[in-house]
Amino acid sequence: MLLPRLPSSWAALTSIVVLLVPSSLSATPPNPAAFENSAVVRSIELGGATTQITTSYTVRSLQNKNGIYVFALSKEDASKTSWMEAKMKGSNTPLELKRSTDPDEPIAFYELSLPKPLRNNETVTLVLSTVQAHASEPLPASVRQTEPQALGYETGVYVLSPYDTVIQRIKLKAPSPDIVSFIDTSELTKFAEPDNKPATKSGATVTYGPFRNVRGSATPLFVKDEQQLVGVHYMYDNTVITVPELRRSAEISHWGSNLNIEDKVWLKNDGAKLKGHFARIEHLRQQVQPQTAQPYVLKDVLFSLPSNVRDPYYYDTIGNVSTSRFRPATTRKVAGKKSSPLERLSSLELRPRYPLMGGWNYTFTLGYDMPLEDWASYDAAQGAYIVAIPFLTAIPGAAYDDVEVKVVLPEGASIVEVLPPFDTEIGYQRHYTFLDTVGRPTVVFKSKNLTDKHTGLIYITYKVDFRAHMQKPLAVAGGFLGLFLVATAFRRLDLRIHTNKKKQA
Repeated sequence: MLLPRLPSSWAALTSIVVLLVPSSLSATPPNPAAFENSAVVRSIELGGATTQITTSYTVRSLQNKNGIYVFALSKEDASKTSWMEAKMKGSNTPLELKRSTDPDEPIAFYELSLPKPLRNNETVTLVLSTVQAHASEPLPASVRQTEPQALGYETGVYVLSPYDTVIQRIKLKAPSPDIVSFIDTSELTKFAEPDNKPATKSGATVTYGPFRNVRGSATPLFVKDEQQLVGVHYMYDNTVITVPELRRSAEISHWGSNLNIEDKVWLKNDGAKLKGHFARIEHLRQQVQPQTAQPYVLKDVLFSLPSNVRDPYYYDTIGNVSTSRFRPATTRKVAGKKSSPLERLSSLELRPRYPLMGGWNYTFTLGYDMPLEDWASYDAAQGAYIVAIPFLTAIPGAAYDDVEVKVVLPEGASIVEVLPPFDTEIGYQRHYTFLDTVGRPTVVFKSKNLTDKHTGLIYITYKVDFRAHMQKPLAVAGGFLGLFLVATAFRRLDLRIHTNKKKQA
């Protein structure tokens, strides 16, 4: 079995994950005299349900042995942020990042542990990548069936930081140069260069700045007095996909050597709502004349599945849906080497029964089987099995509001260790199915506000002794034996009515 490398410990796993929603934290204000930002550049890739943000910080240490750098986000930006990762420029290794403030605080601070402390005047470039969910909104909120769709996005013009910044700018990149409008306010001249406009447009990019000598801005006073909202109103020709609910069940069967994955998906087109009634004739005309069709209407969904998927099925509340197309991955066999099922992907194209206009919903169930030996291995040293379960099958660009994943282990299994790919709520319960006696141990993962970045693997280590392996065959044998004994007893039981005849002399 070839799987992605299993983290050696829980600490190794959490070192690359940021806890976005802490329960209770005691915040320590960062030292504003520890660093200076020589340059800060924030690039915002505008999209539909998700927004990609990359911020580059060129940092100069003002003290010796500085090992903790603090990022800052406003309360509004922190509430929209679904995923966050920090790296050194030129490195692919994520750094340890944790939130140090409560969600109710007006400013959210995130502490970054540098690989090694910086000396005085030493410079380093840090790259902070975040993904926001539901940051863009339809503008207008509703359109007719033949009208195009536009979205609006707003953000603060200044990048918040507890440290002084020499120069900073922010770039908003739309999917196309077709930008309806952008906020160009004259109040941005305080930190702007005298001879430059504070806001410029070039193609599909709107740039605010450069702004010079911005003092430490991660304070409620600066946000109240100096921070200004800027935004872009842009045309968006793609579908705004939201998954309000996703319920995944992964059932492990040792006797069948099978891993069954079943997803119940609530799908929604979260774009501009349909104004008026749906016109079937107009829809048929757009099918005949594709150049007149609106691309933001959801007509199909493409899933990328592991290469070893077999027997996929797809149905909704009415029944089986035949408008789907499955393309299995072509496997390349190399002598002496077993490939991972995630190296090459199969594709499954699902077409709903009706096109999803803006604001419309569709609920369906998708399931498939996979060979268990491709996802599980046996560790003879500790006498335990290690299984890897995909947390979710992502729809590109979709936002997931509420996700629940249930991993059903074999009956009689005892859980040794559970390693989720990111911080999530974990619970335990029992699941009963055919021929079960004591039920199967089930690990339940619950998360909110996810994106297609949360497609990691769940690692579960569990033990199943010989008695547990034989529990189901013994239960089946006991059931048949009981049935046989009952049948034998009924066969020997005489239920006829007898009459006593007196002998006559």
